[in-house]
Amino acid sequence: MAEAHPWGPSPPGVGGAHHPPSWPHPHDCNTTNTTTDQTRAFVESLFTAVALDNFGASFAVALADDLVWTVTGSSPIAGRYEGKQVYVDRVLTPLRDVLVAMPVPIVEHIIVDGDWAVVNWRSEGVRGKNGANYDMQYAWLMRTELVETVNTDNGTDTDTGTGAEDDADLERKIVEVIGFYDGQKVAAVFEGYVFKNSTTA
Repeated sequence: MAEAHPWGPSPPGVGGAHHPPSWPHPHDCNTTNTTTDQTRAFVESLFTAVALDNFGASFAVALADDLVWTVTGSSPIAGRYEGKQVYVDRVLTPLRDVLVAMPVPIVEHIIVDGDWAVVNWRSEGVRGKNGANYDMQYAWLMRTELVETVNTDNGTDTDTGTGAEDDADLERKIVEVIGFYDGQKVAAVFEGYVFKNSTTA
């Protein structure tokens, strides 16, 4: 998996061994590095799983219930979708309806900073049921958060006084995505498709 550094080379007079750059919003380095590592591990694990189950259960589990997903452009599925189920009903389900099979992501770059990640990936050999070519490059700007989850294993109190139970109820989820797609290919694959409900926000 290729990896790109989020910052380009320093311009003349900025950075370097003697004059480190001054960022407008400095972070606590230890906290940011830890979060960045967690986000990178989450994203890498997610795309590995998604490649195996074609955006199946592993993808659905990774989405927060209050997800906000923006499909950029002017394709038939472009819009802002608020809520995981809204996104599934208005984007994922129609895509499954029109594609022979969902794309298997080939990840080219992952750039991570704190809770944010940019994933550049592509698909190959994907066709619509109408014969349209659906191979394209994708860029997803993703924000993740540690989301509190309900433990349904049992109803007992497992507090041991160590604080470990607090971490056990937190799980990293995708809470926001801004996705960039090839609008012409999206439009082509949906040609003739009748949406069951409005797909634009």
